[in-house]
Amino acid sequence: MKAIEMLKFLRQSVVVSLLLGSCIGELHGESFKVRVSDYPTNGNPTSAISTTDGKYLFVSVTNVGSPNFTGPDSVAGARHDVVCGIQVFRAHNGRLNAVGFIRLGSAGANGLAILRGGKTLVVGVGDEGVAFLSISDVPKGTARPIFADQGEKAGTFDVVATPDGQYVFSSNEYGMFHEQRGNVGVTATHMDESGAVTHPETIGHIAVGDVVPSLSIFPDGSRIYVATELVPEKNSPPIAGAANPALTKRDCVQKKGTPPRGNGFVSVLDVRRAIALKEDAILARVASGCSPVRLVETQDQSELFVSARGDNAVLAFNTLLLESDPEHAFQRALPSGGDAPVGIRLFAHDRLLAVANSNRFATAEGTGAILELTKESEPVKTWTAGTFPRNISLGVDGRTLFLTNYTSRSVEVIRVPRTKQNEPKPVHP
Repeated sequence: MKAIEMLKFLRQSVVVSLLLGSCIGELHGESFKVRVSDYPTNGNPTSAISTTDGKYLFVSVTNVGSPNFTGPDSVAGARHDVVCGIQVFRAHNGRLNAVGFIRLGSAGANGLAILRGGKTLVVGVGDEGVAFLSISDVPKGTARPIFADQGEKAGTFDVVATPDGQYVFSSNEYGMFHEQRGNVGVTATHMDESGAVTHPETIGHIAVGDVVPSLSIFPDGSRIYVATELVPEKNSPPIAGAANPALTKRDCVQKKGTPPRGNGFVSVLDVRRAIALKEDAILARVASGCSPVRLVETQDQSELFVSARGDNAVLAFNTLLLESDPEHAFQRALPSGGDAPVGIRLFAHDRLLAVANSNRFATAEGTGAILELTKESEPVKTWTAGTFPRNISLGVDGRTLFLTNYTSRSVEVIRVPRTKQNEPKPVHP
């Protein structure tokens, strides 16, 4: 067996226990273990999402039965020689069992969301736009996607939904709109009373280019945050943070041999205005370092965290100031614990932040990391992940994380034992 195959076999068959506490110090006086289990996928996994009852894990996969694609990302979503879809895992006690696969018939399978009621799965599917599937039919292998087109060469990646499930917003990473490469698509789901989506309708787009990989929606559905990797060269809008060297840069270099470039930014969108396609839907734009690529906000809607891939950092912003005083909204930069952070996820009542350090511009494996947000310090723990760890999601129990390793084709299940950090909050009548 070749060395690389042996490493893959070991990663796929061994449960790794990582000691947090005695090895690296205590976390609020409590030591606890994190168990990392690795499960192979039948293609390159981008995102994973648990059903609302926790019984299944859906993983978006591309290049099923084909080798890894080595071309540019802007081309990846336009291919017609690949099989993409949703791999279905049965989840039980932190363990996964592969039970099925749904072929989407698209060139991509990227971001995932579940609409209110838990009956409809939404998928960003590259140049085919946004797909909708009946969740009850996915495990049975009978689900048939319904598409909402996002325009030519859209490269649709991420998707989020309003709390009522009536609208889906998509980050169309490369879609041209108003001479900008990258936009947010607005789709009316027309979800019926049963939670089914049978005739989704794309009602418009909002220009937020250049290169738009992801977006995040407030828990109350009032605001959307959009990550844009580059400031557009033509018709560049006003962007706050120009005087802050942590946010505005001209020397962003990630892959060796490529020329330096400028910073990216985060846009704040008013959801009601965006649905109405108002010209004033964008409330603010704030510079966000080198290649901001993922976003997540706290449940109390007070803080926004942004992974700045080219800075090896996670940036924290005050959400109130993002609108009222964007020049001073930036709070701090946290070291990500590795190279080229991409996916981020809050857990333990927003006290901890998990990070997927992709190391995507090198051939080495990436890392996972856990940051303790109450401390201004290095991550409390890091561990070796697969090649190009990409996105992180949280299970319904609040203490199981799912990390997708894109290039090495696996999904990690990260189990954090119950502690005071992640005990369910008491419910008072």
